[in-house]
This record gives sequence, structure tokens and C-alpha cells, in this order.
Amino acid sequence: MQKVALIGIGRWGKVLQGELSKLAELKYACDSKADLNQVWDDPEVESVFIAIPTATHFEIAEKALESGKHVFLEKPGTTSSADLEKLVNLAEAKKLKLAVGYEFPHHPAVQKIKKLGTPDFIRLEYQKWGTFKDSIITNLLCHDISILKYLGIPMEALSVNSVSVVTEADILATRFGTRAMSIINRASPVKSRTALVKIGSKNYVWNGVELFEIVGEEMQKIDLPDTTPVAEEIKDFLNSPNPLSNGRFALEVYKVIESVQA
Repeated sequence: MQKVALIGIGRWGKVLQGELSKLAELKYACDSKADLNQVWDDPEVESVFIAIPTATHFEIAEKALESGKHVFLEKPGTTSSADLEKLVNLAEAKKLKLAVGYEFPHHPAVQKIKKLGTPDFIRLEYQKWGTFKDSIITNLLCHDISILKYLGIPMEALSVNSVSVVTEADILATRFGTRAMSIINRASPVKSRTALVKIGSKNYVWNGVELFEIVGEEMQKIDLPDTTPVAEEIKDFLNSPNPLSNGRFALEVYKVIESVQA
């Protein structure tokens, strides 16, 4: 069992900690204020998982890579695509793995859609309340972008419309050409993630945990593996020589993020 370190034990860090305790030997679990030299100098630690505020990611990830550790960064990775590209290049130069925590491409429903074929059209919708202090683009839309990229949807001819509720942008409607659209509402009292997917003559509905094929006026449930996207992304990072959400994947996602911001 691999020995790993987790830097960041806040809300999301505890989610990672719960999964890592099942899949690896968690030798260190600390925040960024701890003496991290013991992590960098420990030859037993193969990988470092970083779940601290994004503004601090670059410096700590750079030190982890320079000390010969594989690195898993929470999304979106860094505060700019330029900094993320520096980490990607460093990881490749040192032949180390670098991945960013985009869990939804690992979701069993998204994995199944991928096997069914490239969507001719997909409409993603996410509703929740909160996270108003974070950018709706880098914190929420990034997930939809990662799904679309994984499914092979071209992300060109962007059209973005936003509505202010609590902040300047709390409802975001984004079109990616004619084949995909995303609607995010973080001012909703109801939490839900849904998608309508068209592949050839067939239509599918994803409601967050379940996937259905639309047959006539009926929805027929499609069996999915009993697992979570976070568990699958961690297993993929630990076991695959080239993780799904690797640095290059995340860098392409980030460039789309920046085009939406522009």
C-alpha cells in the first residue's frame, strides 16, 4: 500500500482523508502551517495530496515535485493557466504524476455515457446554495468543462450570460457552440445535478446518481457501479501511470475557464 501525505484538512481535505484511509497509508495529514520539510525529506512518501486554498497551491506543489513526489492538486490547480503549465512541465521533466481533482469525469454515469458514444448534444444543469465567496467559473463551471472535455465535446464559440443575485454572477448560462450548454444556479434552495444527453437517435437523463435511457415516455434505469467519483479519481491517481485528470487535461480545462472569464 502506497504511503502518501495530505496537506489540507479542512472541509474537502476531510473528504479526501476519508477515501485515502481506505486506499493508501496516510503517513501525514496536516495543514500548510506544519513543518513540511519532514514530508519532502521522507523517502517513503510517494504522493502528496494538496487541498489547501488555491492561492497557496503553486509554491507547495512545486516543492513537492522538486522533492520527487507525485502531486494531486484540488481544482482548478493554481490561480492561472501559466502557473499550472509550469507545474505540468516540471512534473514531466521529473517523470512524476501531476493530476487535478476534477472528479466528475470519474463519475460512473459519465463513464457510462463515454462508452455509449460522443454526445451530439448535452445540456448540463447544477443547482445549489452558496459558495458565494468563490468564483462561479473556477469553482463550479470548471466541473462542467471537465465533463465536456472528457466526453469529447468541442468547446468553441462560447456564449456566456450571467445573473446577479448575491454577487455579480450567481446564475450562469454558458453555450459551447451548438452541441453543449451549461446552466449553474448557486442561488437555489434545492441542490441537484442533472443532464440531458443525445447520442444519435437515443436520449439519456442523468440525475446526479442515476442514469436513464428515455424510451418513448418512459425512463429506463441503466445499472451503474456502486462507487463514488472521488474514490475513483483517487484510485486512478494512485494506480495509473497517466491519470485521467492529469496535468495536461487540467491545463486544457483551465484555458477554457480563462476564455469564459474573458
